[in-house]
Amino acid sequence: MGSWNGAKALKPRKSESSWDYFLRVYGSITWMVDNTVDNGLPTFLCGNVTGGGWSCLEISDDLYEIDGLVEATGNEDLENLFVFHGGWHVGRSFAFDHRTESPTGEHAVVPFDESVQGLPRKTSPARIQPFGTWLYKHVSRLTAIAEENLREGL
Repeated sequence: MGSWNGAKALKPRKSESSWDYFLRVYGSITWMVDNTVDNGLPTFLCGNVTGGGWSCLEISDDLYEIDGLVEATGNEDLENLFVFHGGWHVGRSFAFDHRTESPTGEHAVVPFDESVQGLPRKTSPARIQPFGTWLYKHVSRLTAIAEENLREGL
């Protein structure tokens, strides 16, 4: 989060999705956690590498290359997924489902891991929440767990 120091909230551009805004203003986010607060957090090795550190949040536009999974499984439907959180972590990653789009350019956020066999049911455009809303709720859940762990450790 250090690179966020000095980042100023900007006005969204006309018809800019909250994902596009996030990328333009912040670029990415990685939240590394210490073992004193990780109890109950969905942690994974950051960057799919040993020694990369334990993370509970890793969001970027270049985390996972879906083409390799499509080739390995032969399931071309998976090309509709764009992984933005983790990717190698069973039950701990998320992707955008590009089969539908809201009027504001948002895509549904769906759980993802490499064992996925097929796509989830399509989300109707009217029910798609902005990425920014998903991010706020996700970070709030993670923060509540970390704060409780800190209180218990004091």
